[in-house]
Amino acid sequence: MATLAPCIWIPERAEEAAAFYLSAFRAAGQPAERRGEMRMGAEGSLIAVVIDLAGQEVILFNPPGEERPSPGISLFLTCRTQAEVDALWDRLLEGGAPICCGWLKDRYGVSWQVVPGPLGDMMQAADAAQAGRLMQAIQGMVKLDLPALQRAFEG
Repeated sequence: MATLAPCIWIPERAEEAAAFYLSAFRAAGQPAERRGEMRMGAEGSLIAVVIDLAGQEVILFNPPGEERPSPGISLFLTCRTQAEVDALWDRLLEGGAPICCGWLKDRYGVSWQVVPGPLGDMMQAADAAQAGRLMQAIQGMVKLDLPALQRAFEG
């Protein structure tokens, strides 16, 4: 079976980014480990760092230059509880910027969607009125608030 792993350009800062992401996930009580690195050339220049965040392999590419990650692609992080949302949001936001509707851009320019898992269940079970209330609530939030979303769902 084929596997899929995001490969994110972090020009000349992949090593630093790996340490940041591992620290953020571990501080939030999530599994995170460094799996390895790729080097090239006689001087052994770092090409990429491979990490595992909550069971997902992520490759942090370390090219020279100024290219930055596109906001058109984000990492969708599903959290079981509001406490997980809060912990991961707060850590990933350090040095970054909040956007809206559960989105943030971290200090390396990577876009994340930090979402409470029960929101997906509510969206799938929602009738038109519930879905409308949920969307209105989401659009009024920066960091998603599960208790407020549950209240909106219930009407």
